[in-house]
Amino acid sequence: MFGDLDKYILVFLAGLLVTYLLTPVVRGLAIRFGVVDLPDARRPHKRPTARGGGLALVLGVHAACLTAVLFPWPQLAGAIDFRWWEKFALASSVLLLVGIVDDVRGLKPLVKLGGQVLAAVLIWFSGLRFGQLLGQDLPPPVDCALVVFWLVAIINAFNLIDGLDGLAAGLAIISAVGLTGILVMQHSPAQVLLLLGFIGACLGFLRYNFHPASIFLGDTGSMFLGFTLGVVSLQTFNKNTFLISMTIPIMVLGVPIYDALLAIWRRSLRSRLDKAAGTGRKAGILQPDVEHLHHRLAKSGLSTQSVATFLYVLNGSFVTVGLAILFFHSQAAGIFLIAMLAAVYVLLRQLAVVELRETGRALLTGLRRPTHTTFKALLYPVWDMTVLSASLAFVLWEIEGVDLNFWHHWFLELPIWVTPTFTVLSLSRCYLIYWPRAQFRDFLMLVVCLVTGILVSLGLALIIDSGSRSLWLMRALLVTATAHPLMVSARLLHRSLEELAMWFRIQGDPAGDTERILLYGAGAKARLFLLDHATRIARHSSQRNIVGLIDDELSLHNQWVYGQMVLGGFKELPRLIERHKISRVIVVADLLPENLAGIRELAARHKIKLDQWFLEERDISRRPF
Repeated sequence: MFGDLDKYILVFLAGLLVTYLLTPVVRGLAIRFGVVDLPDARRPHKRPTARGGGLALVLGVHAACLTAVLFPWPQLAGAIDFRWWEKFALASSVLLLVGIVDDVRGLKPLVKLGGQVLAAVLIWFSGLRFGQLLGQDLPPPVDCALVVFWLVAIINAFNLIDGLDGLAAGLAIISAVGLTGILVMQHSPAQVLLLLGFIGACLGFLRYNFHPASIFLGDTGSMFLGFTLGVVSLQTFNKNTFLISMTIPIMVLGVPIYDALLAIWRRSLRSRLDKAAGTGRKAGILQPDVEHLHHRLAKSGLSTQSVATFLYVLNGSFVTVGLAILFFHSQAAGIFLIAMLAAVYVLLRQLAVVELRETGRALLTGLRRPTHTTFKALLYPVWDMTVLSASLAFVLWEIEGVDLNFWHHWFLELPIWVTPTFTVLSLSRCYLIYWPRAQFRDFLMLVVCLVTGILVSLGLALIIDSGSRSLWLMRALLVTATAHPLMVSARLLHRSLEELAMWFRIQGDPAGDTERILLYGAGAKARLFLLDHATRIARHSSQRNIVGLIDDELSLHNQWVYGQMVLGGFKELPRLIERHKISRVIVVADLLPENLAGIRELAARHKIKLDQWFLEERDISRRPF
């Protein structure tokens, strides 16, 4: 397949040399006409630097394409030929024009997005298709929408990641190497030629773009990087199963996609929070910020070269996993997918702290916001009726195999298996309980009502047909197993979301910006304090991180109480202060005088703050004079 090595070398050198030679020319023109980036909060460079260097890279890639298609290499004709290049050049010219105008004069985000969509539509009309989804041929409108979505997503992923010297071009090279590996395995030598020219052009530009950069890609180059990689990655979709088809390109384009997803997540949450708070600030997904991966790593103290190297290695790891999935997909795909999930978890814990914090704020803000009384009154009854009806349908269709006149049979069974439970819940006070503030006895009553309702249903069924006793009993058990957990879970959802939101906020709070607190006491007062702390978090007024609890009751040590770990007792306090860098201890228990004196002495010795939290009644009937 790759016998004529000289053609691959020639295409690679065409992209490399044309870009290498044209970049200084473009740089000179940019400086002459004032197309430069000035240093600011979002741009870490120290002096005005030319932008728009992507023009040289675009010309280099097209020079490599022409080298590939004009030489008489008939064995590679097909996917990459002169007609294909004409269509690719037309679509990329739209992006080139949009990028140049944006670099020179600036464009509104929606106008730039429109240009990206137009380029993607032109690629679809050129014959590039998404193909199939889960084995089914896609209708043309759906196929076009998916192609446009994919290309626009990759274009903007590289556009967003281009904020550091050499970062976007370096990541593009690594992703292109990964796509080259995929195409080699899929026996697609023509597309490999395109990628080799692309890699050569990126290397030629990187000579001037690596730190300290003398010219930047600009939108002209960053959008073209994503566009080219998106086009090539689409051509790998139809040669594998759906899971593999989607997983591999996403892994190969890993870091830019991950950064773009974080940006959408983060900006969407902040937009919602700003609108809710009425701050009047510009908000939305298209509004820029300084929270991209390279910004965060730079803020952590890494140099520009170190940040770029770290993200290169990270993207290279994604590429390696993607190629391994393709190579071993019939034997070990599951192992690599598990590794991918583990990597996502690590990335979320280490590189998504801002998004976790904003998610916690958004969840808590939404949970605290009052809702319409009518909606609240109808929510649980409608949910219960829906779940019970769906559960009965599932049992009849999947378990019992009732397929003759199914809907008629299901409709006749509804009064027996749904009405009694709904009636018992209505006659009790279950629909009058405000479940986000429910007590254990309320949930116990709910369970009793559900059991009572299903027993009444079973009794009615036995009265109607006592000869089918085992069938009715089995149906009662199945409806109970499928419907009742969902009905109870719906009542627990608010509390679960609230605790999840608190966890997000805690995970997202940078250690340097928060006060690290240890609570002394694991009793009822500790629970009340933690509820008060959750309220402060919801209002975004708390900069405290509860590290854990201590208590003198030995049976509680190393146990979880109210969502916090009991780390030890008074004797372990000095060690815990040093280990967890505690800055404040709050007493939430009634201590003996000698214990209180001991902890005061300990706090003074370690130079930490010491507070005691009180909860008491006060007479407010008379005004103080």
